Amino acid sequence: MTKVYIEWYGCALNRADTEKLRHAFSEAGYKIVTAPEKADYCIINSCAVKTPTEEKIISRLKKLSSLAEKAHFKLVVIGCLVDINGKRLAELFPQALLFGVDSSALADYFNIKLDYSPKAKALPYNNCISIIPIARGCLNRCAYCCVWIARGTLKSYPIEEINDAFRQAIKRSKEVWLTATDAGCYGFDLKTDLSELLAKLLENSGKYRVRIGMMNPQHAKRFFDKLLDVMQDERVYKFFHLPVQSGSDSVLKAMGRGYAVSDFVELVNKARKRFPNATIATDVIVGFPTETQEDFEKTLELIKRVKPNIVNVSRFGARPGSLAENMKQLHGRQIKARSRVLSKLCREIALENNKKFIGKRFEVLVSEHGSKGNFVARTNAYKPVVIEEDLFCKFANVEIIDAKPTHLMGRVIDE
Repeated sequence: MTKVYIEWYGCALNRADTEKLRHAFSEAGYKIVTAPEKADYCIINSCAVKTPTEEKIISRLKKLSSLAEKAHFKLVVIGCLVDINGKRLAELFPQALLFGVDSSALADYFNIKLDYSPKAKALPYNNCISIIPIARGCLNRCAYCCVWIARGTLKSYPIEEINDAFRQAIKRSKEVWLTATDAGCYGFDLKTDLSELLAKLLENSGKYRVRIGMMNPQHAKRFFDKLLDVMQDERVYKFFHLPVQSGSDSVLKAMGRGYAVSDFVELVNKARKRFPNATIATDVIVGFPTETQEDFEKTLELIKRVKPNIVNVSRFGARPGSLAENMKQLHGRQIKARSRVLSKLCREIALENNKKFIGKRFEVLVSEHGSKGNFVARTNAYKPVVIEEDLFCKFANVEIIDAKPTHLMGRVIDE
């Protein structure tokens, strides 16, 4: 029996693709193994969204390439990085097999039936969480981004197809992630939107939780009021991932984002007015080529004013094929200095936000294993609560006893 090891990097969509890939290999008679040295084929599902991610993958591939000579497995690289920087991969790893995001060549080579759509079966991510792709590609051409090169333009999956997958998911899972390159533009090509999809899914009875993926503000504002109405349902996490990227309108215009800072602020205010304890997550890129010190200070001011619960800070790095690749770049030291200032501010705000929950009680879903033998539960706003008790994939009541910048600490109580 041919043995396959699969490792993935990047977004939830890549994770979903990986679980469908595992299932396809299993169905075709391959054996999925847990270590590369046990495999005949070592497959890396790659990501190319950021320079540090690419370098991390390259470092990992160098180690695996050396191991392959001893363990006699074939190294295979698939996914976004192949489409975006395949030339570099081919030069560094001439013995590796390379397949991009398109699944057909990979399926033909291994003689498997591979489909990344919702109707294709997948192995569960962790026996409590299922991930359902609702769309691929996006409608943006952001100047800093290269993902559109690999993922292409928007292709939404029909609501009924997603609903069929959802019905199956809640039979085996308690938590379902709806993921896409940009969930905010879901359905625009089908004359529908995310609010209508979510309303349909919630017609399915049961006690479960739904997490909505990242929504770009320029698209979310078209249907946000309707979405908030649907999210009144207790089964939907009050979690909003709205990437602002910069607090400066001039930088947003240069990035090609299609919205103003005021649009982002309006969405956040609407979400918090409806759900005061909502988790607001955002992304910020530091050091975009046109960013001045004044622009950066506007970003700091925005974060101080909005106080997001989660801020994913990224240092700008020019990506292959992106519009910003040929712009005059800021000096690396300047970018690092700004990143440190912003990251420190975000940690302080996160801790300040989380301390407000000490002493409060929540019903949570214990959906993940922690890193130290503990368990991670989620409140109705998707806030992570670390507990010691093994209540994996069960609902429980907890009291918050401490707060860290990244999570809450809780103890299980009887109610």
